Amino acid sequence: MAALLSIEGLKCAYQSQTVLAGVNLAIAEGEIACLLGPSGCGKTTVLRAIAGFITPQDGTIMLGEQTISDASHVVPPEKRGMGMVFQDYALFPHLSIADNIAFGLNGLSRQEKRQRVSEVLELVELPDLSERYPHELSGGQQQRVALARALAPNPRLLLMDEPFSNLDTDLRRQLSQEVRDILKRRGIAAIMVTHDQQEAFTISDSIGILSAGRVQQWGTPEDLYYQPVSPEVAAFVGKGELFNGRVNEGLAVETELGALEFAEPLGVDAGCDVQLFLRPGDLYLSREGGVPGEILSSEFQGNLTAYRVRLENGREVEVMEQGLKRYPNGERLGVRVAAHRPVVFSSCPIHYR
Repeated sequence: MAALLSIEGLKCAYQSQTVLAGVNLAIAEGEIACLLGPSGCGKTTVLRAIAGFITPQDGTIMLGEQTISDASHVVPPEKRGMGMVFQDYALFPHLSIADNIAFGLNGLSRQEKRQRVSEVLELVELPDLSERYPHELSGGQQQRVALARALAPNPRLLLMDEPFSNLDTDLRRQLSQEVRDILKRRGIAAIMVTHDQQEAFTISDSIGILSAGRVQQWGTPEDLYYQPVSPEVAAFVGKGELFNGRVNEGLAVETELGALEFAEPLGVDAGCDVQLFLRPGDLYLSREGGVPGEILSSEFQGNLTAYRVRLENGREVEVMEQGLKRYPNGERLGVRVAAHRPVVFSSCPIHYR
């Protein structure tokens, strides 16, 4: 399937500061993709380059078969057939909701504009708010209006710049799922940038981890979580700890947590040095066996309890257990590993991934 959007070797800089050092990615028709990375990594610069707001130093951006940006030519934003949802919504305060949505609908009659506004308000489940003004709406409702305005011209591609960052956690999760459902119903492709891993996992078909001016890994949320290509990617998509180890003759891994064996083979030969990325849920506490540790603190999180534990060598680790808090601070217990399929990094060849 031909890509709807393809970016090759994109380089951008502000004055003498390189922001993007060679970004490559492609998304298909109807695909929802996300660029995930820390603040300042260049996510918004990629989005601005796709939108046509900046000229790249090098590289190409293509929409279908058309080159829309390269170092010598940039198609104006209004001729790209894209919609954009901004972090601050960017609604006009002096216009009604209906007029905000109709603002970019050029070339349509008044009746056609009215019908299109009605359609997209129904789509975002705000059919009765057309005559209100932005200040009369909640943050979540304003975000829906911003989405409706971006969808009204029937764009080929929707760009979203941290669209839920001004909302509380529960509303962000709810709107992420709702926006995904809306885009899938309409068959509209989208690229969103965010620094929130859970938000990216909720909305995306594909995710790119952006760091050091490049896409470090591109894949499904499951790919990034279970098969990260580097410790940096692993740490960004899920909290965890790296443990150094060596594979022994029995193919167990000798670590500071003891000799570890796993249900699935690591695929690394005996004698190889490895790094295991273990998440808090991969560890558990026991009064029998394990590496001794002392509970420093605990945090009850409903169906989970997070413990901070100091091992005998002084290292502190987080252990996540199901259920109510069972152990008091100061209690000494064993820390054990229950990972079914640990994330493994090694300079040796890894035969099974």
